[in-house]
Amino acid sequence: MQKKTRLPKGFKLVDDIYPKTVVEKLEKDTSVRDPMTITGGHESETLEESIARIRRAIAESKEEKKMYSIRLKVKTVDALKRKAAAAGIPYQTYMNAVLDIAASA
Repeated sequence: MQKKTRLPKGFKLVDDIYPKTVVEKLEKDTSVRDPMTITGGHESETLEESIARIRRAIAESKEEKKMYSIRLKVKTVDALKRKAAAAGIPYQTYMNAVLDIAASA
């Protein structure tokens, strides 16, 4: 008899929604220039919301980017890092989204 593994609070097991061939194709996709990590969503996030967030992250990673150096207040960056952590995303991704919203307003 196999021992049952207890999952940490907030974790859920889900079946793949894509067939094995599609999953293998996605795993072998090398069109993204840099490796990326997409964090898990909040436990209240639906599967559709999670998939939409992941698709947006992949699309954004394929956009042309250029590195810039700017001076920011430490407290500003710390506040953005806290908000990014609460949203469950990397802080630079969060900052990029905030700047995109500000630029298009």
